[in-house]
Amino acid sequence: MHFVADLRDVATPDPDARRMTDPARVAELVAAETRDRLRAVFEAMPGDPILMLSGGVDSIFVAAAAVGLGVRPRAVTVTTADGTDRANAAAAAAALGLAHDIVELDEAAVVELARESLARLEVAELWEVSYAIPMLAIVPLLTRLATPGPILTGRGADALFAGGKTLASPIDSPEATAELDHAVRKESALELTRTRLVPDFYPRILGAHADRIVHVFQTVRFWELAETFAPPALFGTHDDHPIDKLGLRIACEQLLPPAARPLAWAKKSAIQHSAGIMGALSAAARADAASLPGAQTYTDPLTEPFEAVATRLYLARLADAHKK
Repeated sequence: MHFVADLRDVATPDPDARRMTDPARVAELVAAETRDRLRAVFEAMPGDPILMLSGGVDSIFVAAAAVGLGVRPRAVTVTTADGTDRANAAAAAAALGLAHDIVELDEAAVVELARESLARLEVAELWEVSYAIPMLAIVPLLTRLATPGPILTGRGADALFAGGKTLASPIDSPEATAELDHAVRKESALELTRTRLVPDFYPRILGAHADRIVHVFQTVRFWELAETFAPPALFGTHDDHPIDKLGLRIACEQLLPPAARPLAWAKKSAIQHSAGIMGALSAAARADAASLPGAQTYTDPLTEPFEAVATRLYLARLADAHKK
């Protein structure tokens, strides 16, 4: 992967570069660039590829693009019982003829993986740990499969294509273009750099498998292409619902078999939420708060607002610090 923000200036505003407004044309360009990217990856990393397949368009598109090149990666989905990725991931894998492993975690497994992640990362940052959990969960599978091929992920697409964002101004206005440009540059500067909270995240979590990780969209070429996309190419409506990453979704729809095309328009949140990791951790936090002395005297930490749960845990931390 390229740490784009370390290789070129991504911070300086340049809304005038965003002149490509046609989402159909953007779909063509994104599909072509993805094919080029995957060809290069498969040539450089021979061996059966693995794909981290969620229920969202980014990884489903990567899967469809790979199949279009005659390569069928083995799909892997990490989820909990409350996760929302399973159905769409399974549908995509079935439609594309992919072998599909579902790694299901119960709350106890999530907590144990959280402990292991904390030890490896040496930092208790929520988003780092909650992303480490599903990655750490696939290590036994990677070891069992023993393939030297790439581990593909769709990570980076949201930074390039403003995934999950909304624009306050009409999409055909100069204000919207400036807003989009600012959002993409801000997230790219934060995400597409080696200067992160845990710079060696993957080696710490995946060990010997770390060099196989491929963020398909995280290249200088992809970033420079996305830098030309205007708001109408990325924001629109589908079935009267607002849609982000419009050009990417069109590209995905065109590559999927007809019966699976609705998957291109599915909405999802970050893997930490869609896999159910956050839900499992929050349930564990409630249980921990409920175990504190006198915790259920007035209200129940298992059902009270999370503001109260967070405050209980903070007070417990203060009490522990006082004892020391």
